[in-house]
Amino acid sequence: MSETTGTIIKLLAALTSPKACVKYITVAAVLFISWKYLEPFISTTKISKEQLSIIILFLGVGVGSLIGQGVSWGACTIWSKYELRKNTALNLKQKKEAADKKRIEKERSDSLLLAKIQKSFEHLHFEQKGTLRKLTLQNEKLDISDSGNSALDKNGYIQLLVHVMGTDYLAQINPIISKFIKDQWVEEVELKVKEFLENNEYAKVLLELLDENNQEAEFPVSKEVLKSTFAYSQCIRGDVDEGENSEGYWIWFEDYMLDEFEKQTGKTFVDETFIPQERIIEHEAKA
Repeated sequence: MSETTGTIIKLLAALTSPKACVKYITVAAVLFISWKYLEPFISTTKISKEQLSIIILFLGVGVGSLIGQGVSWGACTIWSKYELRKNTALNLKQKKEAADKKRIEKERSDSLLLAKIQKSFEHLHFEQKGTLRKLTLQNEKLDISDSGNSALDKNGYIQLLVHVMGTDYLAQINPIISKFIKDQWVEEVELKVKEFLENNEYAKVLLELLDENNQEAEFPVSKEVLKSTFAYSQCIRGDVDEGENSEGYWIWFEDYMLDEFEKQTGKTFVDETFIPQERIIEHEAKA
């Protein structure tokens, strides 16, 4: 094997990376330039030809190595910045896609929940409806051991915020259904009051009893009028008070009804009033 061939094989063995390739190329280029342009100039000195060859060799190798290192560093820097920008763009794209997917899934989930409450609301127990309506006004403490409250939680209609004690939790209404509950309640209250005023034959008398301007009045009230109300009747409720010194009858507005009655009649009412026994008569009161 010739000396030149051996040298080439050793160089090929050393070319293990792009950086090494760049360095050898720049060294060769600098050596070429040195021999071509520097050697004639340096030859004018009194340095021997052998020493001159060594100087040019070292100069070419040194400068070539530095240039090669600089080129490699520059290329690596540019490539790193390119990779960083590419990876950053890819990460942003992936995050956006993940966010969009999450948003779409949430919108779908919210839509399904809203559809579920719209279809099931009329089938809920009146106490569950009342709970949801109260929660549209403020957060409430609920006993989750109660089957009605537990069902509201399992269906996703309410959200448990804080464990208070035992089976009591501070709860809020699910924001997704809050507007539906409010709108539905407003419509129901308006309809109930309208139907009460139009269809209840004792509506006028009952409202006169609750009229703020009639609280000092002592006009008689028929038993028939009072019997039309009870603890769970709609709009205006009533119940007997058989206390030792206060025998008579209480009547009051169902929750949240007073404001709607005032709105539809233009009058001012009290929330509840007591009818003493001496004012209650057997025959029907005259309007």
